[in-house]
Amino acid sequence: MPALVSGIVLPGLLMVAGIAALTCLIVRMTVSIAIDEKKIVLRCAPFYSTEVSISDVLAITTAPDTSLSDGYGYRIMGKNTRGLLVGGPAVALETNNRRWIISTAHPQEVVSTIQDQIAAK
Repeated sequence: MPALVSGIVLPGLLMVAGIAALTCLIVRMTVSIAIDEKKIVLRCAPFYSTEVSISDVLAITTAPDTSLSDGYGYRIMGKNTRGLLVGGPAVALETNNRRWIISTAHPQEVVSTIQDQIAAK
């Protein structure tokens, strides 16, 4: 009987450890937006990163707050819309070929900075 118990316990412990590691990774996930004069770098660490040229930006606005029901991380949200989400305040970034919903702690500051970069081009 001890062999049967260890045959059940070990895989169970490995599964619990894997779930705990994945949960920790998701809880520590962050979204960042780096803006300079030519590009915007969107990052959902540690999984995803992309760049958007300032010249491709059509509009930037604040978006409704996101929540757990919207999902976390890189999300495909429907018709040509992608999300980088960790919940809370967000911005909507419209480009020539895609719409982004991006979580950010300071949406008004991000909107203002990107609008300033668009005006300067």
